[in-house]
Formats: sequence, structure tokens, C-alpha cells
Amino acid sequence: MDFASPPFIDWQNPPAKDELRLIPIGGLGEFGMNALVVHTAKSLFLVDCGQLFPSEDQPGIDSIIPDFAYLEPFADRIDAVLLTHGHEDHLGALPYFLERWPVPVYGTAFTMGILEGKLREHELWSPRHMHVVEDFARIKVGRGEIQAEWIPVTHSIPDACAIALHTPWGVVVHTGDYKLDPTPVDGRLTGTARLKELGDAGVAVLLSDSTNILNTKPTPSEEDCRGGLRDAFRATKGKLFTATFSSNIHRIQIFLDLAYEEGRKVCLLGRSMERNVAVARTLKRLALPDDLFIEPKEVPLFPPKKVAVLCTGSQGEEMAALQRILKGEVKGIKMVEGDRLLLSSRAIPGNEVSISRTLDTAARLGAETTLEGLGVVHATGHGHRPDSAEMIAMVRPRHMVPVHGTYRNLKVHAQLAASMGYDKEHILFLDGGECLRLFKDGRVKEAGSVPVGKCFVDQGVDHMVDARVIHDRLILQEDGIVIATLVVDPETGDLAAEPSILTRGFVVLNDDQAYSELLRATVKNAFEEAPREIRKDKDLLVEFLRQSLRRTIRKTTQTRPVVVPMILETGSGEPPPAAVKAPRKRRR
Repeated sequence: MDFASPPFIDWQNPPAKDELRLIPIGGLGEFGMNALVVHTAKSLFLVDCGQLFPSEDQPGIDSIIPDFAYLEPFADRIDAVLLTHGHEDHLGALPYFLERWPVPVYGTAFTMGILEGKLREHELWSPRHMHVVEDFARIKVGRGEIQAEWIPVTHSIPDACAIALHTPWGVVVHTGDYKLDPTPVDGRLTGTARLKELGDAGVAVLLSDSTNILNTKPTPSEEDCRGGLRDAFRATKGKLFTATFSSNIHRIQIFLDLAYEEGRKVCLLGRSMERNVAVARTLKRLALPDDLFIEPKEVPLFPPKKVAVLCTGSQGEEMAALQRILKGEVKGIKMVEGDRLLLSSRAIPGNEVSISRTLDTAARLGAETTLEGLGVVHATGHGHRPDSAEMIAMVRPRHMVPVHGTYRNLKVHAQLAASMGYDKEHILFLDGGECLRLFKDGRVKEAGSVPVGKCFVDQGVDHMVDARVIHDRLILQEDGIVIATLVVDPETGDLAAEPSILTRGFVVLNDDQAYSELLRATVKNAFEEAPREIRKDKDLLVEFLRQSLRRTIRKTTQTRPVVVPMILETGSGEPPPAAVKAPRKRRR
């Protein structure tokens, strides 16, 4: 987003009494990190609070969450978080949010079951703040001036809902993630009748999922996977290894049904898989006999054709259960000739290489990895374009706002609304941080922006780092580091010894020693030629030396390593240059 011009609204002050603000602080222009701020003069609450998973060019980052800077001036007015469903991109940022603002959270049973596990991991679980709502329930939020209604939708996780906000400014419908599945595995249909009722009564704004808007074909039902998975069970002579998303309880139900029908015992592997299945069983979202499961150590006790392994790792994640199986690290379980590996999931963009590597490793172990001869083994949880059109037709909002997706997805969704008769004034095309303002006289308009951004959660230590740290890590990963140490006599201000050069991960193809001499000469000359005012200021001198070394390195090698000049004074008690070591790799 371009923030070159100042924000149009005075974002540090609350809205006027006749105004409702809707502000997406994540989930627009990207997939993930979904979060919508609903703000009135009296109160503020969020619909969803999700995280974004890091890409390969963000090393050492565990997750990415919204920057909540907009909320800081209104800390005493934050009332609640309303959740549409339990996927990480809709609730994954809550541990960090609730640590700062421990407000009530509302969601359906399975959603809150997933959240409980996350919050217990962070030692933030507090039952008094967690509230389970039923389908079609209505509760008061926003200091009582708004009612929120949960309307069931079908998705790739149990208990997903759209949320309708009944406000003095009109009804706002947020679809969350959905598809219009006519044959859901659990029999829980989308509340289309209720959505039509809302449309008949009048809806001011519809915020609708754009994830699969580019696909013009009819949306497949989750039940369509049953035939393909049955084919896989029957075509596999040995053990059937299947990796899928651990939150897709409907897919897991189909898998367990087929395992029971085909006489196979099931071994679950992966912490999130085991946890989510346990939550689903407790809430009766899974139906299965108690004696279906076996432990890994029991697998060798059964013929291979009588075993099915259901695990995490469908995206080739390094720490997932599937990778441990492939490395032979799970006692009692080995993948061998005659087994089959099935990935019952889509490839999330960016994971193609790791998925290909996973399948190749399984093939080397002798497992079958192709889908030849099998039917459909994965169905999306997001509606294709026909579902998006049907949602607009049911709700018939005065104003349509595409959400959840890249700029391209949002634009195509807007074009769909235009093709259905909406003019430009009634298709509100927002980017992250852009403010939608509703007024009690019926006006709805886009008006300015508020600060938004991303916060990066560091792996292992669970604290935030900024983009500069990631930038440095990428440079270290690609081009290494060069440390130049200079020892200075504090009385004369001159060098007390020749500069020392230490490199790690920085490769010179020719003569390393000769190149080190070049860098040593560069930093020495720069020090001696530095203007007097720079020599007097240590910080300015360090930056002056850094730039000199960077220019030489870039000119001679076309690389950009991290350059760290260190200035020590004689008698300072600091370690001599020879004691400077490369940083040790943190153990996990």
C-alpha cells in the first residue's frame, strides 16, 4: 500500500457518533493474516485475528501477524474478538493479541477447542474469557449497540460460520471462509435460508471470500474425495501413508470410515493431528470405533495391508511427522516397497519444491507416489466463482467488498459483482488498512487509511523482530559476513595494530589471503582518510568504514555480505581480534 500521502482520517481519535468504521488490518492483498477491525465511538472489536505463514525468504521466522498499532490509542475500548472458524490464518495471532489485550473471545465449539490448545501452549488459557456460541446464536458486542450472529457455512473445518453484524448503521455480513457444499460430510449445511432472509430485510455491506474466485468450475464437494481415497486404499498392497491438513476433520472422517471398511488399523502421527482429532472426538465431530487406532510401536504387529498411517506433513514441512517417517526416525514405522504415499491436500504456493522433494524421497524408499488410476483425493474448502455469485445473489447487499486474497483475486471478485449489476459506487475495493465508513443516514464510503503492517515472530524465542533482521539473515544466508576489527590507541587516535579481517560464508574464488589483504588495506585507508569530525564519533566512523568495505566488495565480487566493522581501544579489556569467533548455531 502507498502511504506517501498522509492518512485522510484522524486515526488516533475514535469515530464520530454517527460513524462505523470497518478496517481490514490483514487478509487483503494476500492470503492469510485475516483480521477486521470494527470500530464505533463507543467500542472496538475484531472479526478474526489470523497469522500468515513465512516463506522461504524469511529465515528463522515462525509466523507473521498483523501490526496492531491502530489499536493502541483505543486500548480501553477493545471489547472482544469474534471468530469465524478455527484455521490458523483466522485465529493464529490471538496468543500475541490476548497477551496484550485479554478480552473475551467468541466462537463455535470446534473453533474454541482449537483455540484452547493454542492458548494453553502459550500459558494464556482463561476459561472466563472464552465463550462458545451455537449456530444462529446472537450476542451483544460493542457495549451493547451491535449484535453478532453466527450463520453456519461449509468449509474444510468443522463449525465454520459467517458472521452477521446487526448495527444501527445497517447489517454487515462477513462470510469468513466458505463454500456452498450440498453434501457435507457432517451433514451441516450452509445457512442459505437465513442468508436469504437477511438479504430480503436489507444488507448494507457484504465482505466475501475471494480465495478461489479465479476458478470458474463448479466447486467440488468434500464427499467427492471418498471415491478417490477408496481407490487408494484398495490399490495399495502395503501400508497406506496419507498426509493431510490436521484441521480437516471431514477428510479425516472419510479416511477413518474407509480404513474401517477396508479392515485397516490407523496410526495417527503429528502433534497437531493427534490434538485436533482428540478435540473432534470430545466434541463428537468425529464418529469412529474405539479400537480403530494403534500406536506406532504396534504397526509391526499387523500385516502391512492392514495398516493405514494418517499424518501431518502434506506441504513437505521439515519438522512434520511425514519427514520423520521418511528419515526412519519413528520407531516401529518404515516406508518400504509396496507402500503408498498419498498427499490429500493442495500444494500451497511456495511449497512446491519441498513437496516434490518429499515425494522423491518416498519413491526412493520404494513407495508408490503417483495418483494414476485414482479418483479425486482432495477438494478445496473455498468456493469457486459460481459460489461467490450465488452468495451475492442470496445476500443482495447494497455494497460489495471482496476480501481474503491477492489484489488479482479481489479485482476479479469486483468484476464479478459488476457483471451482476453493481456499479462502481457500490463495489468497494479495499486494500489493507483502508477504512470503510458507514453512516446512520445510509452513506457508505471509502475514506483514507490507517497504519498497517506485519510483525515477525522469531522462531524458538517467541518475540518480535523487524524486517531489517530478516533482511540481514537473507544476506547472511546468501553472501555471508565480513567482520573488520580495528584496534585504536585512545590517546593518539591512530591504529595500534594492523586491521583484522574475519569472514564466514563469504566465498572468494581466487586467492582468499590476497583478498583479505585487499580488504585490510581498504579499511585501513578508509580509517586514515576519514575526516576529523567522523573520527571523533565512533558510530559515524563505523558507518564510514562499512560503506568503504561494501563498495570494494561489491565492485570486486558483485556480492553484498553483511559488513561489521568493530573498533576496539587499547586497554579497553575487550577481546583481541583473534578471539572473535563466528556465532554458534542455536540449538533447539
